[in-house]
Order: sequence, then structure tokens, then C-alpha cells
Amino acid sequence: MPQADAAVGPIAKILIVDDDPAKLVALRTLLEPLGDNVVEARSGADALRHLLKEDFAVILLDVRMPIMNGFETAELIRQRPASELTPIIFVTALDQAQTDMGRGYELGAVDFVFSPIVPAILRAKVTVFVELYKSQQELKRYRTQLQGLVQERTTSLTAINRELEAFSYFVSHDLRAPLLAIDTIAQALLNDPEVAGDGAKDQLLRMRRTSKQMMALFEGMQTLFRLTGGDIRREKLDISRIATEIVAQLQAQEPQRRVDCRVEEGLTASGDAGLVRILLTNLISNAWKFTRDKAHSVITIGSERVAGETRLFVRDNGVGFDMIYAHKLFGAFQRLHSQSEFAGEGIGLAAAQRIVNRHGGRIWAEGAVGEGATFYFVL
Repeated sequence: MPQADAAVGPIAKILIVDDDPAKLVALRTLLEPLGDNVVEARSGADALRHLLKEDFAVILLDVRMPIMNGFETAELIRQRPASELTPIIFVTALDQAQTDMGRGYELGAVDFVFSPIVPAILRAKVTVFVELYKSQQELKRYRTQLQGLVQERTTSLTAINRELEAFSYFVSHDLRAPLLAIDTIAQALLNDPEVAGDGAKDQLLRMRRTSKQMMALFEGMQTLFRLTGGDIRREKLDISRIATEIVAQLQAQEPQRRVDCRVEEGLTASGDAGLVRILLTNLISNAWKFTRDKAHSVITIGSERVAGETRLFVRDNGVGFDMIYAHKLFGAFQRLHSQSEFAGEGIGLAAAQRIVNRHGGRIWAEGAVGEGATFYFVL
């Protein structure tokens, strides 16, 4: 269908059907001020031929025509899928008592116009359907553009994912293997008393620490890669139970620590079970780590409802952070504290954000130095 330039908008066509040439001229004269294309048909058959070739915003159809009257024509128009929803306004010189309006509405008529025609009223009625048609065509154009953009983005993301998979393989095999060999050799040299003198021992220990840090970084990168792939299988999750299990695991790993962990009962969410467990593990482990130096450590896993939205949170009374640097919290390998203060590779919160993003949710943090931090998320 021909369309005007995008800045002007789509062109609407109006089909007028009447066997009387004088009435066709009169209707064209009334409708041309609207600025749309007016197409004439002198019979029902002629109208059907036009409808086979093009679409119309509205059809003005005379009720009384020889061979095929307006109602019969409308019935055939409705049988064609492309025109089954096209608005039909019946135009007739008969009065309402003589016109079978019930049959007309059964055939999909949107209105009747009786002679003598009032020009302003006819133009107003036709304008409604013309503007509706133009809006529909604009929506179709936008949808087509959006589909094109989605296809381009999908193609681009597919290519990026392939590159990430190739890089992940490279990290997993080509980089880890040499580091593992270096670590093994360093360990063997440390066990050899003839080689591992005091000076050499320090160097070998430093070499092992560096290789282990590099391997930890590679493992973190692979974790991030894995979180970008696979399908999300949503189900209703018992967040309270998962959080309680994670806390028990952390306490088992450090039985000497006394941490007051408070898990709100009845917490639920819809999400992928495996990914949400990783999310909660990272957030609770983060709180566990940064409350290490507190005499009385408190970690709370709960929820709050704001503006009709349920937000889950993990709150601690640990070292906190300066909100000026909040934008760095979720960056891969970003750290607000030195390795000597708090060990880690800067992967946990980046992984948490990716998991939340894959669920179409959002995650953010609030905190203050020395007063703890709260991590909120919505799935």
C-alpha cells in the first residue's frame, strides 16, 4: 500500500460506491476538502474489484443499487479477510422506516447517513474513521521498525555471545593450563630443600599467590559468562528457606563467628531457582564478609512494599560504603576496599546484577561509611 513520507504520515483512501454519477460527484465534492484520496465505484462489483487491489479507511455504500444492492455488496466485502473490518457507512435516500437498518448493522455497518446529507456531519463521521485508519497505519509502521531493530539486536547479540563463548574457552583452556603448570612447578620447588632457600622461598610463595589470584579472576570471568546464557525457568521460590540454608552454610564454614542473622518468614519470589540461589548467596556472603570486624554483627534478609512494589533486601551493619561510589558496586572486578582489608575478586555483586537483569528486574544499594549497607532487588 502506498504511503506518504514518514513526516507527513500515511495516506488514507475513501471508497464511495453509488450507481448515480451525480451522487458520486456530490460525495467527492463533500469529501475532497479532507485531503484524502477519494476513489469512485459505480456498482457493487466495481467496488469489489477496487478492494482486491487496495485497502480503504472507510467505505460509503449506497443501499439501493441495481444487480447487487448495498447490503449484498457489504456481505461480500465482509467475506474478504483484508476488508472484513473496514468501516462501512451506508448512504441512502430512503427514510429510516424504509431502510432495514438491523440487517445493515448485522453486516458490519458502523453508521447510516440519510438524504438530504448535511455536509459537516458527513465529513465529521468520515474523519473519525480516516484518523483511526491513519493511526493504525502508523502503529503498523512503528511495529515493523521495531521488529527490524529487534532482529538487528538479536543478530548482534548472537554474534557477541559466540565471541564470549570463544573467549571463555580460551580462558578456560589456553590461559588456565600455563598458570596451573606454574603453580605446580612452584609447589614442587618449595618442597625441594636444595632449591627453596629463604630468599627463593619468598619468591616462590609470591609466585603461587599471584598464579592463584589469576586463576580466581579467570574463574570469576567464566562465572559471569555462564550467567549470560541459558533459559530462565521461572517458578515460585521460598526465599526465606533459601536464605536460611545459605546462612547455615556460612555459619558451618566459620563456626567461631557469632552473627545475628534475621530472616523474615514468608518471603517469596518468582524466578529461576538456580540463579536466585546464586544471587542470594552472593548478597548474603557479601554482608557476612563486611560485618567481620563488628563486635555484634547483624544481617537481615527481609522485604518492604513501596508504591505497590515488593522489594527484597539484604541489610547489614558492616563497614558500609560512600554513596558517591555506589555506581562502582556492581562493576566486574570493581572494589571499594583493598584486598588486604577484605579478600575477594569483585565478581559477586556483578554476578548478582546480571542475574537480576536476566529476570527483567533491578538491583540497587544504599549505605553509609561505618553504618552498614542495604542491597535491594526486584525480580
